Amino acid sequence: MNNIDQEMKNNYPKFDIVFSRHFYDRIIHYGIIKGSNKILFIKPGLDGSLVGYKDKYYNLATYINEKYGFTCICSNNPYDKEHNPLDDATEVINDYANEMKYDTYEVYYLGNSNGGVLGARYAYKYENFKRLLLINPPLFISYYKIKEGIEKFNGEKIVFIYGSLDPSIKFVELLDFIKNDKVSYQVLEGEDHNLSSGTYSLEYLIETYLLKD
Repeated sequence: MNNIDQEMKNNYPKFDIVFSRHFYDRIIHYGIIKGSNKILFIKPGLDGSLVGYKDKYYNLATYINEKYGFTCICSNNPYDKEHNPLDDATEVINDYANEMKYDTYEVYYLGNSNGGVLGARYAYKYENFKRLLLINPPLFISYYKIKEGIEKFNGEKIVFIYGSLDPSIKFVELLDFIKNDKVSYQVLEGEDHNLSSGTYSLEYLIETYLLKD
């Protein structure tokens, strides 16, 4: 464990494991709170940190772990448009599942902004990814790549969340043209790209749109 990882472990004691991995020319940090074979994986927006602004992802992971018993894995999101960081994430998840001796496991994915784009584009590649909650992924930049990815998704469901003040809101009806009946979207009135109003917490969104059957 390097100094950065040790500092994260000291400052965020709910993480049972904290470590860093090289992925091409980037460094990806991971924090794991151990739990069941249902795994919540959290990917923030572009250049987003492991724990999020004001620790929002760490607090979310702690909440979901304590209330539902999920394993929760947080990751940062260093910029790399050439490669798919979910390839690295799935290695981490598989290694963890093997270490815990799970016979099977399911991944529930939360992606914010660019993290949402990554989930939409690539989650179909991984059979253990069952549910996706994608918050404000930029449609005007990535629509055709998003469409291609989620039309191939064979998991249980994908829910897009958009704030009514998010720049992508003018394009949100494009999601109606995606040929996958597992896809739906919700518009949050008065919310911007960062959900700054605080009306809808990540805990609420997770429980309402990702965990609820």
